[in-house]
Amino acid sequence: MIPILSTRNRQILVDQTQLVDNAVEETYLTADITAASGTLTVAGISGFAINKNLLINPFGENAEFVKTHTSTAPTGSTITLVANTTYAHYAGEKVFLVDYNQIELAHTTTTTGTKTALVTTTLNGLVALDADLPNLIYPETEYNSGYYFGRFVNSIGITFTVSGETFTASTHGLQNGETVKLIGATTLATGLSTTITYYVVQRAAGTFKLSLTNGGVAVTASDAGSGTQTAYRAGLYSDPLIYSGWASNTVGFMIDRALADLGLEFSEKVTSQDCYEWINAGMRLVQGKLKRWPEHYSYNAVLGQVSRGTNTVAMPTDAYDRETNKSLIALRIGTGANLTYVPPTQFENIMEGVKVTQVTTQAVANQVTLEIDNSYDFEDSGSVDFFISGTKYTVTYTGVTRSATAGILTGVPASGTGSISVTVPVDTNIWQSEVEGRPEVFTIRNSNIEFYPLADGNEDNKNMYGDYSKVCTNVDSDGDVIDFQRGDILENFLKWRMKMKAKNDGELDMKDGYYLSFKECLNDSVRTLPQNNIFPMSPKINRMSKHPNLSWMRKANLQDLPISDQ
Repeated sequence: MIPILSTRNRQILVDQTQLVDNAVEETYLTADITAASGTLTVAGISGFAINKNLLINPFGENAEFVKTHTSTAPTGSTITLVANTTYAHYAGEKVFLVDYNQIELAHTTTTTGTKTALVTTTLNGLVALDADLPNLIYPETEYNSGYYFGRFVNSIGITFTVSGETFTASTHGLQNGETVKLIGATTLATGLSTTITYYVVQRAAGTFKLSLTNGGVAVTASDAGSGTQTAYRAGLYSDPLIYSGWASNTVGFMIDRALADLGLEFSEKVTSQDCYEWINAGMRLVQGKLKRWPEHYSYNAVLGQVSRGTNTVAMPTDAYDRETNKSLIALRIGTGANLTYVPPTQFENIMEGVKVTQVTTQAVANQVTLEIDNSYDFEDSGSVDFFISGTKYTVTYTGVTRSATAGILTGVPASGTGSISVTVPVDTNIWQSEVEGRPEVFTIRNSNIEFYPLADGNEDNKNMYGDYSKVCTNVDSDGDVIDFQRGDILENFLKWRMKMKAKNDGELDMKDGYYLSFKECLNDSVRTLPQNNIFPMSPKINRMSKHPNLSWMRKANLQDLPISDQ
């Protein structure tokens, strides 16, 4: 769980509704308790255990954090606490099992600089979370520039000793992949830092190691430090929060402005997670209206390299539409001219007579058979081609064992012309009646770009460049940047969804002013875009598609063409 921070009037605000939204377990009190009570009577204890943080009646007048007992496990309907409650509580109040009860606040001069913990009352940048209000308000007067970060921390510590890269703690309970914060009561072991998020690796009974990355190389301490050394479970740091507040193109700025304009605050009805989902939904609607927004263009992107014997390159994973050419503006190989797009059915016509399959079992030199996947389309005898490291090899055969999954070309010469002279790995393409040259046409299907003719030696290993429209980036934190130039479109959509949830019982009113403003801004934006949002297609004359120059096609004359291509 990553904190959501904002700043206002030299105050850092921490969204605490996340604690409830991401609670591990939830139950409720079934009996009243007085103040200074050491137990809770609840509806169920499933998931509750010793040494855990609880949040009772969050954001109410008697809200408070408590901890379960360090050794007495919950049983029946009773949860025993490590210390007595501060307030009286009443039947029906909710009890949440939460991961964290503190937040660490840190500062940097740049977004990627070394973090320095703020000088808080508990030091090490730690601030106790406030159960009373949806937002923790921390007055910050230490800095007047730079960036702030925050990460949630669990105050239940794990005392350890360290030697080299091995941390020893008899009952640490940590699992690989968990993240922790380290604190030394006097001096933390040299080589370790209090403001770095460490990942647990190589955990074992009584020992564990730490890494800067999940599953990465273990860090090494050069001494044991002094005083008690403690590890605390901690989340990941937030995005950097600039001292003056969120930049105008960030999610945090948009949410703060929408809340202010509507006179709302985060609550059970409107949460930060709601806002992220609404913004993402708005972006999908906007991009669904027009696939190609100029701010999402990627020009001269290297999509891969062409090689002899293959005619496919994967569509980029961030393309808006990976199944058609609607996202692809242009495609070229090396410094050549743009390839011409043809629909898949037309591409099949161009590929008429060309057979291709793959090697099923690796073949070795002088082998007299070649095992391939699907042999039904191949001629009864003849020759096939394959390409290894840019070199073309031709193999002759005299017979075929027919199969859709385990075909065999038989009668391959044991040596000499037409024999298998090199190792042929599994899944190597086997071609028959193919044409090599400079690729001229392409199509898109099954998330791949397919081109033809096959690249010859002059084109081998050249880059395939593409100009394409990317899908908009989903957001999941306040520091994320909105990658639409017209942010007002999404802001109106966000305000509409906020208003409908908070003031209209969730019913979506399509006649509401914010929704109408969203639609008007979207339509205006589409209408005023430059007219370069065209899909490259073969030109049509009198309703007939005109082929590009396909001089390489081995067609003797017009009568040799299928009727559909004449």
